[in-house]
Amino acid sequence: MAALQDNVHIIPLGHEYDRAVAPFKKRSVDRVYILSITKNTGKYEDEMVSRQVHFTNKVFDFFNNEKKIKPIVREVQLFDLLEVMKQISAIIKDEQAKGNKVQINMSACGRKTSIGAALAGMVHGADVYYVSAEDYSLNNSDFLEHGLSICKKGETFRFENFEFDLPDDVSQKILVKLYQENRGIRSTELRDYLHDNGVEGFETKLADIGKPTKSIPTSEGKSVNKRAESITQNIKLEKKYLGNLEASGYIQRKRSGRNNIITITESGKYVACIGGQL
Repeated sequence: MAALQDNVHIIPLGHEYDRAVAPFKKRSVDRVYILSITKNTGKYEDEMVSRQVHFTNKVFDFFNNEKKIKPIVREVQLFDLLEVMKQISAIIKDEQAKGNKVQINMSACGRKTSIGAALAGMVHGADVYYVSAEDYSLNNSDFLEHGLSICKKGETFRFENFEFDLPDDVSQKILVKLYQENRGIRSTELRDYLHDNGVEGFETKLADIGKPTKSIPTSEGKSVNKRAESITQNIKLEKKYLGNLEASGYIQRKRSGRNNIITITESGKYVACIGGQL
């Protein structure tokens, strides 16, 4: 028997309250993630962080006290677009892997954060919605009670998803490796990385094994010629992965002596973060 599907909401939270909680005055929810800045790392003004903590606690208390659900609070640097996409994508993939329905409120945060939230949601097929405001806070008292927006009705607008053509799973792994290393990587290092990750066609690890013509025992007990195997792996790496990634503008390559050095582009960083593998 299939498990029941949980209704999961992700709320990247700025200086808002009504926009975060209004949809749930009449709706049920099984699990809530609040993404927020809850401590000052020296990047922001103390007053900004203090107000952020106020709204984080206020939204937390609503779900904890009124909906009887303890939200999961994640510390996320909401002004970092890549970080926002990385964190939201990871949550979506984890919840979807459990068979749950994921919805994202992209209206309870700042503009840059809302862009990252919407993109991450659409890439992974989550429902992205916007909570409409009837008015805006014009004094400090209203601001502390409602946040920047006043939303009594809780009317929501659901965005229609469209398909994003992400690279295949192995190509995403390559981008993740380049993103995490944050440096140029030789193709030989990428081949070893694909070997370590069990990618088909890279079963034989060529690093640190004698001369180029030396025969190498495989896991099946057979022997292969190192030079021939190296050529075969290079062709597969080029034709199936690197060529497509370069054509899409996600990587750059340059020669350094006898080696190809591969680096990730800014576009590639977006794909690495939004793929959900980080």
